[in-house]
Order: sequence, then C-alpha cells, then structure tokens
Amino acid sequence: MGILIRKPNSMRDLYPSDLENDATPKTVRDSRSDPASLVEFLSERSLITRDDYQRMEWARKRVEASGIVSLMMETCTTINKIAGENIVDVHTFLPPEPILCCFIYVEGGTEYFMRLELQGAILTLNFAERNCRDTVSNDFVRWVHRLADVEPVSINVRLIHEFRDIRVSVEQVQEWFKYLISGLDRSYMPSLS
Repeated sequence: MGILIRKPNSMRDLYPSDLENDATPKTVRDSRSDPASLVEFLSERSLITRDDYQRMEWARKRVEASGIVSLMMETCTTINKIAGENIVDVHTFLPPEPILCCFIYVEGGTEYFMRLELQGAILTLNFAERNCRDTVSNDFVRWVHRLADVEPVSINVRLIHEFRDIRVSVEQVQEWFKYLISGLDRSYMPSLS
C-alpha cells in the first residue's frame, strides 16, 4: 500500500527567492507581447489550420446553398411517415464538425450509416455498417476485453463518393435511402455519377 501513497518528507530546498525567479510567468508575458514568435512556432509545426477551416466553412455554405441537406432530410421524413414509425434516425452537426448529416438504419444488431461530410473542401457521401458484438453487460468483462484488445465493434465502409458537382435529383436521393434501408445490399447500390 505504501507504493501508492507518497507523503512529502520535507520541502526540498525551496526558498521564496526561487519562486521569484520562476521563468514561467516571464515566458507567458513574452508570448503575449510578441505574438509573432508564437505564430512562427506554431507555423513551423503545421499547427495553424485557419486556412483549412476557412475553406471548409466556404464549402459548407456552398453545400447548404445547394439544398442537398434539406432534400435528404425531407426524403428521410417522408420514409419515416410512410413506414409509420422512425426507421431512419437523423443526426445533424454544427460547424466546425466536418460531418453535415448522418442517417442511421438499424436491423438485427447492425447499424447502417449514410453520412454527408466534408473532407477538406470536398463533399463526400459515405455508406458504412457497424456491427456491435458487445452484448456483455458486465463491466469487468468489458474491461478484460479492452485489456486483451478484443474489439467488440467492427466498422466496414462500403461506398464513398466524392462530389465534383453538387447537383442531385430527388430520384438519386431516394436511391441512396433504398441502398441504406436494404442493409447496403449490392443489388440496390446507387449509381453515383
């Protein structure tokens, strides 16, 4: 038990004069007075992504202006009304998240996804399935699975389409939803041209 608990025996030669000579406040003060050095430091390490966010924001506005998101939402609402229940779940995301919307259909313990997202400034439509094998309710068993690197979830990407032009018809969107609800069956694979 002594390994986990450590009590300080004494103050290790710490004097008030040492606290006055601490370099941390001076460094913070210097970075505030000279932000150019901080920008240079972050730029050298490619940590400034302002340009990427601006391009993504421009692309997001372009996608929203095209009406594709509202067309997908309307189609999903129509499908759920026809079915008489919520069979396709909808998730929408706010900036700066690159995902615009996600539609999920669940059948037999498998979740099927259709996501409209931005990869940089390029709009993509992704279809994937996620199988959850984690039916264990015991937390200890889950912990052992994580420790042993036994992955209870598998995700398979089935189809990715990059849009060059963001003009789609109602029929195309309906094909996408048919493919989603079919459990990503190849016979219903949409023609993405």
